Amino acid sequence: MPKDRIKYLRDEINIHNYNYYVLDNPTISDYEYDKLFSELKDLELTHPEFTTPDSPTQRVGGISSGFEEYKHKYRLYSLDNTYNEDELRKWYERVQKEFTEPVELVCELKIDGLAIALTYKNGLFTTGVTRGDGIIGENITQNLKTIKAIPLKLFKDTDVEVRGEIYMPKSSFEKLNEESKEKGDKIFANPRNAAAGSLRQLDSSVTAKRDLSMFTYTAIIENGDYLPKTHWDSIQYIKELGFKTNPNIRLVNDIEGAIKFCKDWETTRFNLDYATDGVVIKVNRFDYQNELGFTSRAPKWATAFKFPPEEITTTLLDIELGVGKTGAVTPVAILEPVNLAGSIVSRASLHNFDEIKRLDIRIGDKVLIKKAAEIIPKVIKVVDSEIHNSLPVYTTPKTCPECGGKLVTREGEVNLFCENSECPSVIKARLEYWVSKEAMDIDYIGPSVINQLYELGLVATPVDLYKLKYEDFFKLENVKEKSASNMYHSIQESKTKPFSRFVTALSIRHVGKETADLLVNECPSIEDLKQASLEKLSAIEGIGDKIALSIYEFFHNDKNLKLLSEFENLGFTFENTNLNRTEELAGKTFVLTGTLISMTRDEASDKIKMKGGKTSSSVSKNTSYVVAGSNPGSKLDKAEKLGVIILSEEDFINLIGENK
Repeated sequence: MPKDRIKYLRDEINIHNYNYYVLDNPTISDYEYDKLFSELKDLELTHPEFTTPDSPTQRVGGISSGFEEYKHKYRLYSLDNTYNEDELRKWYERVQKEFTEPVELVCELKIDGLAIALTYKNGLFTTGVTRGDGIIGENITQNLKTIKAIPLKLFKDTDVEVRGEIYMPKSSFEKLNEESKEKGDKIFANPRNAAAGSLRQLDSSVTAKRDLSMFTYTAIIENGDYLPKTHWDSIQYIKELGFKTNPNIRLVNDIEGAIKFCKDWETTRFNLDYATDGVVIKVNRFDYQNELGFTSRAPKWATAFKFPPEEITTTLLDIELGVGKTGAVTPVAILEPVNLAGSIVSRASLHNFDEIKRLDIRIGDKVLIKKAAEIIPKVIKVVDSEIHNSLPVYTTPKTCPECGGKLVTREGEVNLFCENSECPSVIKARLEYWVSKEAMDIDYIGPSVINQLYELGLVATPVDLYKLKYEDFFKLENVKEKSASNMYHSIQESKTKPFSRFVTALSIRHVGKETADLLVNECPSIEDLKQASLEKLSAIEGIGDKIALSIYEFFHNDKNLKLLSEFENLGFTFENTNLNRTEELAGKTFVLTGTLISMTRDEASDKIKMKGGKTSSSVSKNTSYVVAGSNPGSKLDKAEKLGVIILSEEDFINLIGENK
């Protein structure tokens, strides 16, 4: 019967969604999942009378005319903040004096996202509302349905309201900004802003495309077979209902245990793939919470410990202009050095000149800086209007700071560009990229060596590197025989690097390492690349029209063709390494972590790709193997939690057949 089959498929898919998005432990392949989903979708189209709101097919969304205000049934309170150990101890003293027994505490990471309230009736998701002012929020149910970490149907038919935090993983945030930058769309300042912008889309299909998730941290149970007596027990119950909870939670006996938890996470948090700005500390027993009660704005039984500031004020001393390998001119803020989130910061990103104009940033301003996604410092805004108004307005440059050439704009690009191919900064940036680990990976040749070689007139193009004689390296500062020999041989040996690295090193606009890999799989020789039509390039999976045009123009440029000819004359054979490619590891994804002894991580990555496998920089439920060298770090921990197969270096060598 169609009705029975639909129910079976719906239950199966909901279980697989739970395993994948909540437990990070998929039990079937993507192909098998897609088959189940496709069958359910077809059956519901044929038998619409059996479609229900909790069906997985109802996550696709639609267009909304706006968000309605919604009054919360239960108020969402704020939290009082503490900033040091003394303040935490004073808070605990106020709590403890109300009771004769020691007061247990629960410590949870404070997720830097958006608070929401979700209502379930008889186990079905009915309403999702933003926090708003805690009393009235906005009904964004349709958008929240697209987030697969939010169950549409619980494992128990209970009436419950849960509170959680919607967030965007850092890796997804960085990917979103990279894609937005390529399209010329809005760049988000941090993962929280990206999550907020994604949730407030009137077209919920846009929300569905963004990688949002949720950690649930509390529940109000209205009708159920179990009423937990402590916060710790309620978290376990929430998990049983099918919600995703943060694994980094700890039950402690007293405030000293809570302080240790805060210290443990003060720097470790930067290894997480989500942003957290503190720790929430709660009294564990609900009867104690009820006795302590609330102030007008916050519970007395909880407090938030805030980590050292990731935003801080400093003085903008100058705006330095950098010229990259594409000719893009990038403004960089030179700052009065300050300690920000555990490191001394003296430089920060200004993104582009439109951003400087939008913020009206002037040299001498007092500015607020922040570590975007806790990684790259950036200038957020001007903070002292009195000083600001007395300073001259910053003038966008019209000429290149290095060569004096005219700066131009390009269609679809936000940057200014120096189009002088002979600009010293562009030449040096391309040479530096050529020898970098991402490209030809030439040891012993760094920016300082490139700069000296250029200033001495010894190199101007990558070809010149291979024309250098052993004796030339003695012209550099403090270079003796061993160093000269290392540099010379490292350059010459790079001629045998895989063809994909050579294509990466050419600095074709919009073509990085991953795109180069895709390209050489379809065009495994220089001749193939020269002869490839624009249509063929556009048809390669993962290469769009914009990138295809850039590749096509590069291989139809006389100057570039002359350069390629010179490489051939120097002994570059552009051998089709993909002829030796096998499919032994097809469908397998590897993550490399730690230091390998017998090879570099890039060499290991190349070996994996030669056998049809893929590599990734982060561990996820889709990871097949983690190859762990010495000092592997947090990726190993995550692999163990997800049950991913971990290979030692010896295991890896055996797997790829290098032990022969």
